[in-house]
Amino acid sequence: MDDYEYLVMQGCTILSEIGCGFHIAGFGSDDWGFDVSYDMSALVEQLPELLKGLASEGRGEVDFYSQGVERTVTFERVAGAYVLRCHSRTSWKPSPEVEYVDSVKMESMLTELASTFSTGLEAASSEISMLEPFRSWRGEQWNWNTGT
Repeated sequence: MDDYEYLVMQGCTILSEIGCGFHIAGFGSDDWGFDVSYDMSALVEQLPELLKGLASEGRGEVDFYSQGVERTVTFERVAGAYVLRCHSRTSWKPSPEVEYVDSVKMESMLTELASTFSTGLEAASSEISMLEPFRSWRGEQWNWNTGT
């Protein structure tokens, strides 16, 4: 996994070049203005650790560090849902600061993101799609304890 972040960045560049899109919203904003080539990598780089944390402790965090976005979202599983809290490091303020997402829906969204990322790389004939964990992300059996 030493090259994981580099491979994610390369994968995002490839997906951008073939015209893939990525949309993220929430906390009062219908569009966070993410692009695939740079902003998406911030999320995908942290995906395995997020999934491990959610599986083992019911908690996780994603730092959306991209310039202009600059916010952190924390996840905490409570009674069949995830409580998501957003902290902004810019003048933008989340409203509401807390959102609730059904745990099955949240886990499904994250699993689908990983699978679609890998499937997109495979469709682009990228060798990255055959490397781990990306190859496993296309599998039917998702292991929430390892993020693969």
